[in-house]
Amino acid sequence: MSDVSPARIGVLIDYLDAKGGYDENIMRSLELVADEFKERGLLDRPVEFVVRAVQGLPNGTFRAVRDAFRELVDEGALVIFGPWVSENGVALRPCVEAAAEVACITMGASESMLGEWVFGLPAGSMEEEPVIMATVAALDGCRSVGIAFEDSLIGHEYLRATRAACKDSGLRITAEAAVPQVEADKQAAMRVLAEGKPDAILHVGFGLGIPGMNTALEAIGWMPPRYTTTAFEFAATSGWWRTQLAGWVGLDQYDERNEVARGFLDRFEARHGCRPEYFFPPYCYDVGRMMLLAIAGARPLTGPGVKDALEKIKMLPAASGAPGTRLRFGRYIRHGWMGSEFLVARRVLPDGSRSVLHATIEGLIAPPPGP
Repeated sequence: MSDVSPARIGVLIDYLDAKGGYDENIMRSLELVADEFKERGLLDRPVEFVVRAVQGLPNGTFRAVRDAFRELVDEGALVIFGPWVSENGVALRPCVEAAAEVACITMGASESMLGEWVFGLPAGSMEEEPVIMATVAALDGCRSVGIAFEDSLIGHEYLRATRAACKDSGLRITAEAAVPQVEADKQAAMRVLAEGKPDAILHVGFGLGIPGMNTALEAIGWMPPRYTTTAFEFAATSGWWRTQLAGWVGLDQYDERNEVARGFLDRFEARHGCRPEYFFPPYCYDVGRMMLLAIAGARPLTGPGVKDALEKIKMLPAASGAPGTRLRFGRYIRHGWMGSEFLVARRVLPDGSRSVLHATIEGLIAPPPGP
C-alpha cells in the first residue's frame, strides 16, 4: 500500500504537563489500535496520526487550541481526538460546527460542547459526576457535606449540578466555598467549610484547586472524608498528585476487573515491556477503536463520511469503566458510554502510595481478601 495515501487522524492535546509534554502512552495506545486493525485486514490504507500539542485553558490560551484545530483540518485529518478540557471545548464548538468538515471526539465533561460535529467520550460529565459522587458519599454514611468549588467556568457548572445531586441523595449542604485553580493557601476556604461541621467535603472542578487542600485541613486540625470528580484521575500522573489526593475518594475510569482492559494491557505489555494500569491508556484504546472503526466504515472516506460512520457504531465492549461498559454513538447520540458504571470510585490510600477500588453508583466494593 506504499502508493496509497494514509488516513490521517488528528490528535489535539490541549493540556501539557509542567515540562510542556504529555503522556507517552497516549500515542503508544493509539498506534497499537491502528496496528491491530491493519493486522486484522480491517483497513485498506495506512494510518497516520497528526499531533498538535498546545497549552490551552486553564493554564494557557484558547487561541492556541483554535489554531491547532484549524491546522489539523488543513492537514487533512478525517477525525480529531480532542480537545480534552471543557473550557476549550465549549469555546471551540462554534469553530468545529462552522467548519462542518471533521468530527471531534472530546473527553471534556461539559455537555454544552456537544453538537452535530462534536462527539463526547467524556471522563464523566458535569451532569453525571455529581450524581455518582453524592451517591457514593451517601453510601459511605455521609448525611451532610461542604462543597469546595473551583472559581471557573466548569467549577460553577459542577456546582449547579452538585446542589441538585446532593438534594436527590439526601445530603444537606452546610456551606460552599470557592477555591482558586492554583496551589495557594486554602485555609480560609477550609475554615468556612469546617464551621458547619459537615460529614464530608465534596470538591468540584477541573482539579487544579485540590493541591493544598490536605495541607490546609491539617493546619486547622480537621480532616473529614473527602470526595471529588474525575479530577481524581490526576492521582495517576505522579506521586506528587497522589500526595495531594491522599485519603480522597474520586471518580475514575480504570477498573482492574474489566477483561477488555486486561487484554489490552497484556498486549501493550508484550510490545512495550510495561503495564500502564491507570485510566488513560485503556481510554485511548477505546477512542482509537471508535475512530478506526469509523474510518474503516466510512463511505466515502471523507470527514462527513467518517462522521456518519461514527453514528453507526453500537455496543462496542469498552476497556474503560466497570465490566459490562459499552460504547456507541448515533444520529442524535453524542455521549458514547453505555452503562451506569462507566465511572467507578477509587480511593487513594492515606500514604499516597496507590489507589484502590472503592465503589460504583450501584454500591460499595468490598476490598479483596488479604493473603
